[in-house]
Amino acid sequence: MRYHLVLAMAMAVTASNASAQAGADPDRAVAGSGIQVRGWQGRTDRAEQRIADVRFVAMGTGYHLTNGPHAILWHQDNVATGDYTVRARLTKTPRSTSTHEESYGVFIGGSDLTGPRQNYLYCVVFGTGTVMVRHRDGADTHTLMGKTANASVSKMSDRGATDEVALWVRGGRVGCSVNGTEVFSAARADMIGPGKLVSTDGVFGVRASHNLDLHIEGPTISRP
Repeated sequence: MRYHLVLAMAMAVTASNASAQAGADPDRAVAGSGIQVRGWQGRTDRAEQRIADVRFVAMGTGYHLTNGPHAILWHQDNVATGDYTVRARLTKTPRSTSTHEESYGVFIGGSDLTGPRQNYLYCVVFGTGTVMVRHRDGADTHTLMGKTANASVSKMSDRGATDEVALWVRGGRVGCSVNGTEVFSAARADMIGPGKLVSTDGVFGVRASHNLDLHIEGPTISRP
């Protein structure tokens, strides 16, 4: 009787592990990886991930990103202060290999991006027509707007999905727009402080979840 019980438990554990592995979506290896554009650098979400497993190259009037791990990328000279709008046009191509819903967009207010207290605000879209706004503080993330369906966000098709994602600071407010439509807004004063943004002044760049293939135009900055 004990033998059959132990065998049944072992089979249950094996089945559970197989199910978990089937649902997993590990970072994929990317051939010819690395940041290959002068002045750009990046950081992965987790210490065990390598920015060398992200492929970032100049292409046409923009850049092409093929990643393994989740990452942010920025140019060393891209710093925004005062009132401004940072925007990028991002196309998720059908070559993206992720089996899960993954996101891509822009970030602002970046500080200590290569250190232990990285801090930035990001707005990202998903190929399912949803958008999300989060804040990163060291190893912690704070969701300011969870995944929310919005008609302004493109949905993935067999030809891909293209969106212009913008984060802006103006008139004492901070917000995100997708394809010209405001999807999030909050008082700037409520966004800054302990456990929040250090400042809306800071580095800006792009953010992408893992196993994506993206064409990126931007990010660019404009001022009132």
